[in-house]
Amino acid sequence: MIDLVSSMKNYFFWFVLGFVFCSFGVYGQGGSAFGIKAGPLVGFQSWNNSESELLFRYHGVAYIESYSPNGGASLFAQAGYHVRGGALRLRGGAFQAINSASIINIPTQSYPYEFRNVSLSLGAKQRFSSNDQGTFYYLLGVRGEYTVSTNLEDYHPENDPLVEFNLIHPFPGSNVRRWNYGITAGGGYEFMFSELVGGLVELSISPDLSQQYFQNAFTYTSNINGQSQRTIGERRIRNISVELSVGFRFLRIVEYIDDVF
Repeated sequence: MIDLVSSMKNYFFWFVLGFVFCSFGVYGQGGSAFGIKAGPLVGFQSWNNSESELLFRYHGVAYIESYSPNGGASLFAQAGYHVRGGALRLRGGAFQAINSASIINIPTQSYPYEFRNVSLSLGAKQRFSSNDQGTFYYLLGVRGEYTVSTNLEDYHPENDPLVEFNLIHPFPGSNVRRWNYGITAGGGYEFMFSELVGGLVELSISPDLSQQYFQNAFTYTSNINGQSQRTIGERRIRNISVELSVGFRFLRIVEYIDDVF
């Protein structure tokens, strides 16, 4: 398994290196465009083929891409920060307190699960329907991500005394997959403020192909309504995010002038 991970990292390194060299070649022919974009993010998760509720968060991205005065296709690379995840809505009810005859009434509440990821995406963009006001485009790319932090500690029994009444939360620790990958697809509209400065509006979807979280089934002793054995099933969780981006675009144009002798 370790050899497989090492091999995948090597392939990814050479892929990125090849992309950079190709990009330099393309940039040298017409120039480049770069900028930033940010906006709201709507995330949800696939839990063993069932869907979680929506999580509303945010994202920010810096990008660079090849540029040609004639438009058409271009290559891009972008790095960003995304708060991915989902939410679960738990139905409340009356439960007997642990080691007590009293009854606890727990309200219905929503639990957000945040995975704060940094990403690197590489791909291609195709422009069409260009006019004097702007250009429509669509894009497709591959994406690698690293999870910097989560909020799963909030649902650990030490921090949430009521968590055992609905013990369906994921847990912090080694069950979180720090390295993940997926694809990004979307489309948008570019427009110019001046000769070298423009803006964009973009809508994209980013499904993960890897599992952000994996946990084997386990059985534990519960204190709810007396000691009993409870089994928590296997969890396979993948992130899916829809992002709306608004940003700026700056052009760096390369012009070749032939010397006349």
